[in-house]
Amino acid sequence: MKKFIRIAVIAALAVLATACSKPEMQMLEGTWQWTQTSGGIAGVNYTPESEGFEAELVFKGNQFTFYKDGEKVTSGNYQIDGWETNEEDEMPHPDVLFRSTIRFPETKCEEIANATDGKISLNPSGVVLLDILTDDYQELTFHNYNLVDDFLVTFVKK
Repeated sequence: MKKFIRIAVIAALAVLATACSKPEMQMLEGTWQWTQTSGGIAGVNYTPESEGFEAELVFKGNQFTFYKDGEKVTSGNYQIDGWETNEEDEMPHPDVLFRSTIRFPETKCEEIANATDGKISLNPSGVVLLDILTDDYQELTFHNYNLVDDFLVTFVKK
């Protein structure tokens, strides 16, 4: 009987955890394809076409994996510091639905930058904007600001 109660409690907690997951976290999960890096003092604009490689960022649960040309470069945990919604059109772009701070391990950001010759540079603690432009098109932009440069790294959901 105790075993049955324990299984029932675990099942109830699993259902509750799934039911309480935030829709914006569910929107983040999946595979995101790099489309461009832009900005900086020099006003750079890197794309897969101009740089000769493709890159993907996959989110699943609290894990991320980064791929370059289909090969795994690195993976690890990430953390999101809550989401702000764009209910009053206060975001920098009217299509931005959610904004948050996303935290990656610094060593993982360095591995990504090294693997892409600095073309994809993720800040260990950068602002992330999640745009829903249509039902089929989602854009994820990492706003990476430091004292020298200000880059936007953009991915589109596959």
